[in-house]
Amino acid sequence: MTIKKFIFIHEDAGYTLLNFIAEKLTVSKNKAKQILDRRQVFVNKKRTWIASYKLNKGDIIEVFTEETRQSKFQKSFVLFNDNHYLVVSKPPGILTNGPDSLENDLKAHFDDNHIQAVHRLDRDTSGVVIFAKDKDAFERMKILFKKKLIKKVYRVIVRGGVDKQTFTIDAPIYGQKAVTHARLLKRGKEASYLEIDTETGRKHQIRIHLASVGHPVIGETEYDRKPIGNPLLRQTRRQMLHAYQISFDNPYTRKTVSATADITTDFNQYLRLLGLA
Repeated sequence: MTIKKFIFIHEDAGYTLLNFIAEKLTVSKNKAKQILDRRQVFVNKKRTWIASYKLNKGDIIEVFTEETRQSKFQKSFVLFNDNHYLVVSKPPGILTNGPDSLENDLKAHFDDNHIQAVHRLDRDTSGVVIFAKDKDAFERMKILFKKKLIKKVYRVIVRGGVDKQTFTIDAPIYGQKAVTHARLLKRGKEASYLEIDTETGRKHQIRIHLASVGHPVIGETEYDRKPIGNPLLRQTRRQMLHAYQISFDNPYTRKTVSATADITTDFNQYLRLLGLA
């Protein structure tokens, strides 16, 4: 990974982070803003993305290379496939649906424009996603989600040493009930490896809940505002959150479908580097 490190030596205390990045990287201000929006800039070891942030003499600025889009759909990503559903392992760095997404890749690969994601993972979250092949299949699966009949298990690497074997976070998110259960898989000096399951499916629930108890997801760009001393943790390219397993009763066959997405290469690498493998 390429890391560009600078020291701000200007006397002008009104110099903004946006102008500094544009100048040092020799890019337009629009491009510099995109880099900030990806939240891959640190000032004095603290993730900073405000374009108008005023730099002071002696500030240390680190800029990490941008995330590149993962390769197009591969056949090995398919975990389950029948007449109604596809269960796919989504790589990190790609949207679930919308333009330039995994959904579009699947439509092209199977030459089927009816394929539709039933639920979504964040761009940088890897793991299991269910796609429906027609409208009826989509609606039936949405009912299962609404009735909480879909079991999802996640794996996550968090900052800090978790001192409990199991714990539950029951705290509302945006005024709605949210419950997250965690089990410790391995504890390290600076990070811990957890398995997570949720009773509810609020947006960014796992990331918000873990940050709220002092163990934000490593690579977290939105809910972790504390300085990050370890360079290894600062250079993490994405949040280390993986949708590991999903299971449900197929609405058509009534048979249980259970699919597990292998831990990704980058996730495994961090487990090894942090002594959690």
